[in-house]
Amino acid sequence: MRPYMKFMNYATSRGLCKSSFGNSRRSPLGLDGLHCIQCHLDILKAGDDMDIRTERARRISETIADIRAIESTKGVTPAALDGIKSELLKLAEDRSLFPMEEFAIDPDTDGISGLFRLAEDDDHRFALYASVGNPGKGVPPHNHTTWAVIAGVHGEEHNIFYTRTDDGSVAGQGVVEPTGEETVRHGTGVTLMPDDIHSIHIKGETQTLHLHMYGLALEQLHERVMYDRQAGTYKVFSAEQNIKSI
Repeated sequence: MRPYMKFMNYATSRGLCKSSFGNSRRSPLGLDGLHCIQCHLDILKAGDDMDIRTERARRISETIADIRAIESTKGVTPAALDGIKSELLKLAEDRSLFPMEEFAIDPDTDGISGLFRLAEDDDHRFALYASVGNPGKGVPPHNHTTWAVIAGVHGEEHNIFYTRTDDGSVAGQGVVEPTGEETVRHGTGVTLMPDDIHSIHIKGETQTLHLHMYGLALEQLHERVMYDRQAGTYKVFSAEQNIKSI
């Protein structure tokens, strides 16, 4: 079977020119059964998209294998997370693996942010997401109850880090104070231990996409806490997430 035949079903499913298929004459471009130039272009684009997805899946699989090995040998420590960040930054280095058009979000259904699941083990460990945000996205101070690493791909994501200053003796009350900040962009990343607290802010004028890696999938994190700095309170983060598959 000629390579372009593999993409015919893809093309017709996308509403491309169906009159091109099943035509026995030879096209001007020399491919049997195709005479619509636009179809040629769209099918070639489909092939490129499939190549990108295949290569991305391969690179992600290799990266997560290395990350598993780091955690297995070093445990969950700041040094181990630095090693995990290095592996994630290698993956994020090739921006062509994460084209923004493939991770589009719908303002009507997604609001100004979205999560795309890139990988997750069968036991929900080692979950990797593409986190997409439009300008104005913000996530209040929160912890994760599992380790987390962020690596920049497109745009800038500003992180502010906090420490909790109250003694935790009153349920529902919690005071956090800033201790530092860092902007994640292409080539940089941050690490977070399970009890570390940070907030996220998208302040630029363009959509962002960064890789967010967690020791345990987000839907399994039932004890995450989000803080309201102005009120001096906290509440448990919902584990329900609107996560898209990719």
